[in-house]
Amino acid sequence: MDIEFKMPDLATTDSSIKVIRWMVQPGQAVTRGQPLLEVETDKATMEVESIASGQLKSLHASPGDLLVAGQLIAVI
Repeated sequence: MDIEFKMPDLATTDSSIKVIRWMVQPGQAVTRGQPLLEVETDKATMEVESIASGQLKSLHASPGDLLVAGQLIAVI
C-alpha cells in the first residue's frame, strides 16, 4: 500500500519551506521517525521525519524547491 507523505505544517510565519537535502533515496528502506529530509523555514533549519515504515518509492520535491504545508513530497 502506498503512503503519500505530505509536507507537515511546521508552524512558521512564512508559508514557504525550502528543501535543503534528502537524506534517503528512492529504493531505500525507511522507518517511522527516521529523518528523511532537511528543510529551511523563515525561522530555522530542521529535519522532517518519516510518518511510516516501508520503502521510499519516489520523491516529489528536489533541493531548492519551495513547498507549502500539505504538498506531496514523497511516496513510501
